[in-house]
Amino acid sequence: MSGSCFGFAPVSDLSFEYLRDGDGDALEIGERDGGVDDAGGALVNEWTPIPERRSWARLYEDAGTFRLWIEGSGSFHIDPRIPRVVLPVGLESTVKREERLWGIPALLCFLGRSDHPLHAAAVEVDGETILLAAPGYAGKTTLAAGFAAAGHRVLSEDVSCLRFSSRPMLVPGPAMLRVRRDIASRLEIPGASEVAAGDDRTHYSLDRASRGDCTPVPVRAFVLLRNTEHGIRLERVSPVDSLRELWPLSFRLPTLHDRERCFQGVTALADAVPVWNLYRPLRLDLLGEVVEKIAADV
Repeated sequence: MSGSCFGFAPVSDLSFEYLRDGDGDALEIGERDGGVDDAGGALVNEWTPIPERRSWARLYEDAGTFRLWIEGSGSFHIDPRIPRVVLPVGLESTVKREERLWGIPALLCFLGRSDHPLHAAAVEVDGETILLAAPGYAGKTTLAAGFAAAGHRVLSEDVSCLRFSSRPMLVPGPAMLRVRRDIASRLEIPGASEVAAGDDRTHYSLDRASRGDCTPVPVRAFVLLRNTEHGIRLERVSPVDSLRELWPLSFRLPTLHDRERCFQGVTALADAVPVWNLYRPLRLDLLGEVVEKIAADV
């Protein structure tokens, strides 16, 4: 394969839709037969199902390797030390398989590379990253799609990969957007191709000519999305208060070592990057205005 995602270049016979240009660290990706009841490992995390929103999933660890079981999909085997991800045979579609891959399995691999996982979308404005975070189904992806419609590059839709050096950097993720169907029918994203539908989302592959590569992009700001019916406004959040917001958005394993790693990451981010609360009505007719305000004022 040619291309990269989260700074990884797949070594695989499988096909991929969401890769960006350029090269990266080798990531072995394969398939194997295996039922949902594959044995092994201690349970370290569980995501309970939310009807029409989230599948039931469990993460197991065994001596540094992981098994991710997802209801209806099977077991994914991840070894971040190689790194390697083995996918279950028989996933619903090629696109669904890749979207699963670039979620928790890829997150565990770049966590093993000492990068910091964050539950946030990321867009590029004037050569810098603006991170967008909100609780599930609170408009994060729609706002990212609004930036794409305005001609900005979407760097990540849901999981962001942060790297700390002299300043925080964002390593771009898969070139995809999964937009609510009622929103997709009213929003034009230049160059994007619809590659799947059938659930409550329209799945887009972003324009190949402008998706770029995985060169890390410096982080300008972090924006927390808040709902209000009283206009659009931005308010700065103090670095101390930012810790309380960034902590639940950061993936961590339930060990003392990983909690320490996570806390060091969020303190480094809060210390180096301005954090803002964005208050706005959830109205599609105001989406362009919200995008313009963020791009201009943060």
